Amino acid sequence: MLNTDYPTDVRATAITGRSAIFFVFELVAVFAVLSLGAIALPHDKYLRYQAPNDAQAPVLYWIYERIHFDPTPIDVAFIGSSRTGNSVHSRRLEEDLASRGVSAHAVNFYCARAGVNLQYVIAKELLANRKVKLLVLEITEREERKGHDFFSLYADPSDVFAAPLFPNFNYLTDLARLPGRQFGLALDTALQSWGLRNPDFVPPLYEGPNLDHAEFIQTLDGVKHFRVAAHSEAEMQAIRAGWLRGVTRSILPQSLSDLEYHMPRYYTDQILDLARARGTDVVFLYSPQFAGPRSPPPYEIYASRASLVNPWTAVQDYRLWLDENHVNWSGAKRLTDYVADALASRSDLK
Repeated sequence: MLNTDYPTDVRATAITGRSAIFFVFELVAVFAVLSLGAIALPHDKYLRYQAPNDAQAPVLYWIYERIHFDPTPIDVAFIGSSRTGNSVHSRRLEEDLASRGVSAHAVNFYCARAGVNLQYVIAKELLANRKVKLLVLEITEREERKGHDFFSLYADPSDVFAAPLFPNFNYLTDLARLPGRQFGLALDTALQSWGLRNPDFVPPLYEGPNLDHAEFIQTLDGVKHFRVAAHSEAEMQAIRAGWLRGVTRSILPQSLSDLEYHMPRYYTDQILDLARARGTDVVFLYSPQFAGPRSPPPYEIYASRASLVNPWTAVQDYRLWLDENHVNWSGAKRLTDYVADALASRSDLK
């Protein structure tokens, strides 16, 4: 017969072990409840858009102001990376369209660095609050696998939860940051309502319905950085060659491209679906690079859903480029005029 009379210290150790396990579960449950409570806290979304703005191209606070505070119509909205931001001058585009008999208000809602997930955040905020006739989405010669590093600062909590799990190496980090972000924003909102908030960042006076960075970028320190530099053809070829050496080519075979590039394709589809639901037309704008492909290979995926404006031929002169991916002011004027010609004939703007 087995002896079930365990020594007292053994029974005590077993009880202590079970108590420790239950204590850990309780801690996890309490933490989960507190985290969900923090995520649900209401706050002033404008404060969210005052989160760290890119020091080289501060625009996100202005994007929120233009959407919510300025009644000027938004007929044409450009969304993309710095390629679009530095190549499309929205005020010049409006003037070009007017000279062609089309009255339309345009905005350039770009963010420095690639990341379609942040472009989706901007498109969602825009389309949920304004009636837009035409959405112009940037497309380039290659897809960016990773999301934008500012996504978790500006996205709605539901979009942080709903983000693709793979290949998204920031998912768990973004999720972990969310309770703290929400609590901090709720606290700032309360302090602001009581007149006790001492903000780290105060947006400058509203900069008007057009904030263009194609001619110059004014950084938060008030300095204007003009985009007028140019290079010789040999210099541009060397700049491009150096950039190409740092490009990571596709890792998976073509048959698995939907897996490798799931992130940009997921969010591009989300933007297209939002636009369709809001009755907004969409066109892709090829933002080329110097001596890059004549047309963007990724467009083949979306050709059945939206047309393409391709200014490649207009900007391949080496004197029009600041670096391998960004035109200078001369190139921006030429590209903007080309886009205006392409858009002027669209029925959705008449």
